[in-house]
Amino acid sequence: MRKKEEVLGNVEEETTKRIDKKIFKLCIGMLVISVIFILFIFVAIFCWRSKKDVYIELGTEEILLSDFFYNGRTNSFDGFVTDITTIDLSKVGDYVVLIKDLGITKRVNVHVVDTTAPEVVFKDVYAYTNYVFAVDDFIESKSDISQLTVTALSVPEITGFGDYPVQIEVKDAYGNITIGEVFLHIGVIKTSFTLELGNKLSKEDLVYDKKDISSIKDEDIAKINASGIGEYEICAVVNGQSFISKIIIQDSLPPNLTLKEVTIFDDVESISKEDFIASVSDASSFTTNLKTEITYKTVGEQEIVIEASDAHGNKIEQKTKLHIIHDTEPPVFYGLSDVSVRKNSAFDFNLGVTAKDNKDGVVSFTVDTSRVSLKEAGTYYATYTAIDKAGNEKKVTRKITVNHDLFDTQKKVQAFASKAGNTVPEINSYIKSNIHYSDSWGGDDPVWYGLTNYRGNCYVHAKIMEAVLKEKGYETLLIWTTDKTHYWNMVKVNGKWYHTDSTPGSKQEGIILANDQKRYEMLQYQSHPRDWDRTLWPEANS
Repeated sequence: MRKKEEVLGNVEEETTKRIDKKIFKLCIGMLVISVIFILFIFVAIFCWRSKKDVYIELGTEEILLSDFFYNGRTNSFDGFVTDITTIDLSKVGDYVVLIKDLGITKRVNVHVVDTTAPEVVFKDVYAYTNYVFAVDDFIESKSDISQLTVTALSVPEITGFGDYPVQIEVKDAYGNITIGEVFLHIGVIKTSFTLELGNKLSKEDLVYDKKDISSIKDEDIAKINASGIGEYEICAVVNGQSFISKIIIQDSLPPNLTLKEVTIFDDVESISKEDFIASVSDASSFTTNLKTEITYKTVGEQEIVIEASDAHGNKIEQKTKLHIIHDTEPPVFYGLSDVSVRKNSAFDFNLGVTAKDNKDGVVSFTVDTSRVSLKEAGTYYATYTAIDKAGNEKKVTRKITVNHDLFDTQKKVQAFASKAGNTVPEINSYIKSNIHYSDSWGGDDPVWYGLTNYRGNCYVHAKIMEAVLKEKGYETLLIWTTDKTHYWNMVKVNGKWYHTDSTPGSKQEGIILANDQKRYEMLQYQSHPRDWDRTLWPEANS
């Protein structure tokens, strides 16, 4: 019994070993198959991951690396070997490009192709019986990356009024074609006409030939012009045949809006949108809107946007500028011209004078006349001062001339004569030394002018000489040439008359106490001789 159990035990052990070997072999086989399958999948993915041929549409902006892979996915091992920028995408052509696929360099054929038909917008043509066929008339717009050729596949023969079918072909340089089916409408008037609201329709707008104007009734035109937005019809009748034109009145234009720049001060707290609008108009009612939120009290420049919209939804935006400034400008005086007043007169220094500020408008001012004397002839200056609310000050001086009288002139003569000596030569020399020569005649009072400004022409010198000689008690006369181009004096000394000339200059040096002959000789220095009327003055022959 025990031997039998041992035998059975050995049999079971052998059986178990055989089963374990089979299972082991089975596992090894499955592992080998899995490895072979994985290698197959890897090789398949690697071999089919990148494309052999890539097609790029003409006009494409750039070539991407993802274009070269079937799933469009790339990794860090992928990249271009060829400089891709050398491919001209504006021309059809074939290229070879090297890329890295999982780090391995591969060759790919790149084909730049044009398979896109031209984009064309066709249109019908409306014309008169004298229409000359032109294929481009039937095209609203066309575009393609290459050059286009337009051809009429059918050209109608115009035999009268009616609608003629036309077939237009547009072909690009690579054979891509777009065909349009359109019509040529031959009639008396245009089948449709669009009129902008606010404009007036005329018969000339509708007919192709002016001879057909009478086919449209005046009252129909007037009715259209009195209408608002909408669609209307006008009928023209020629030889018993009626032609209809659809009139479309639309409002497609925004309001006419013109803006202006505005300048305000930094203490202004609000401003109206109307301040920025120079003009605004529209065929319909309209509204305006200030779209900018203004930052007040901030000195500087701000962009302002104004919107105008009409009743039919047309809008326009215009931009302008708002300048916010701080008040730094002082007032400006007006009416401060130089004035001449009579001595001892009552002069109103405020009369006709105003001070205006760029911000505050008219402002008050003060006048300092402390250095002005209306009781004494002379030239004075009054000081006008104006201050605006911001404290900007403006000071202006005004010239005040107090006119002299005969008493003032005589006082000047006396003061001058007191320093001039008493003899004629002394007086002559003093005048020449102190009164310089100028072209001025001295105005109404040459003596005053000369003794005040210390200059003047020969007339001024002669008048001063005359006044001083009289002040010294001499008998004297004013004398001049016949052409009145020179003045001097005659003076009686010791009962005899002499010529004396106090005008500075070498031409007058010898005329101090000169006789007629000497005076005459000194007048001959110019090309034409000068003389004086001998009948008007006494002789000086000493």
